Amino acid sequence: MYNAEKRTIKSVLSLYLSSTLFLILSLAYIYYHGQKEQLEATLIQEMKSYYKDVFESIKELHQKANYNEMIEYPRFDDFDSAIFDVDKKNIFCTTQIPFELNFHDKISYYDDKVYFIYEAEPYYLGAKYIVVSKKIKNIFHDIGKKVFLSTLFIIILVVLTSVFLVKLILKPLRDNVSLLDRFIKDTTHELNTPVSTILNNIELIEKNNIEPTLRNKINRIKTASLTLSNIYDDLVFLLLDNKQKSENQDVIVNDLIKQRVDYFKLLFLSKSLSVVVNESNRSVLNIDNKKLVRVVDNLLSNGFKYSKKGAKITININQNSFSICDEGIGMSQEQVDKAFERYQRFDDTNGGFGIGLNIVYSIAKEYNIAIKIDSKVGCGTCVTLEY
Repeated sequence: MYNAEKRTIKSVLSLYLSSTLFLILSLAYIYYHGQKEQLEATLIQEMKSYYKDVFESIKELHQKANYNEMIEYPRFDDFDSAIFDVDKKNIFCTTQIPFELNFHDKISYYDDKVYFIYEAEPYYLGAKYIVVSKKIKNIFHDIGKKVFLSTLFIIILVVLTSVFLVKLILKPLRDNVSLLDRFIKDTTHELNTPVSTILNNIELIEKNNIEPTLRNKINRIKTASLTLSNIYDDLVFLLLDNKQKSENQDVIVNDLIKQRVDYFKLLFLSKSLSVVVNESNRSVLNIDNKKLVRVVDNLLSNGFKYSKKGAKITININQNSFSICDEGIGMSQEQVDKAFERYQRFDDTNGGFGIGLNIVYSIAKEYNIAIKIDSKVGCGTCVTLEY
């Protein structure tokens, strides 16, 4: 799966899932509070009936007290009660209230009990406030748990469905990309023989004494062949070799860069480009030699393609880094940010597939090499690798 495809899936999923999850959570919140209010309404009606029982009982006790009869505070099997005077002092209660009541709240919850406060009218036995309480199981917790599990199940179902749908939608695109990759792989395989044949025959011709005019023509053929050979090597790495196990060894970066500069000598001469190599230290990097060749070749190739005729390419080699700088067309910051994306091209006049810097990035990532691009439109580009 390519980075572009991953980004597309992530952006589509994040947009769809964020809006869907917001809707699901909003509905879950509304449902929970609706259920809670409904249960509280039922509970209030039940407690009101208890309050009426207590009120009628203390009314009878009040009348008995007026006739100096013995009275006993009423007790009920289903609930407890307490009465308070106008100063909110407890007159009597059938069970201890383990917290300080807030008489402004009609309903309170504490541990596994619910408490309801009612103002009596008139005040029988001096009781202005009647409190009825009842032990209840944690019904709101049960509702919350049920809503949470249901919401979680729906979210998981939506996520799985979304991933499946996104992959289903992207399948035609993936099939087309796979078809294109197979086509490039087959084309690459077919290019190997003619490119090798051209280069081998040019080497044989160069051994003979030939006229300057003919030599110039052969050099142009060799230059084009070297360009084609470099594209071929990139395609082979991209489609075949990037999955093979790396054969790491200590490579002297100075020597390898100078070898590759010499390899591209004809290309540089074709545009009258001068190449300056500045070596401040001997640089050694533990890496697969072929992969470092691909890195250097792609950076040199970009320097060649985007430099103006007669410009200069400067290569600076330090102990733990090297940079290749050109005096080409340069890039904007937006282009720099997208430079490592596969098939990304910013100048159609210079050809190529837009895979060179992507290959450089993938190799650098494999070896934890930091890449920095400094570029300015119209002034050139400098790519630095630090290791």
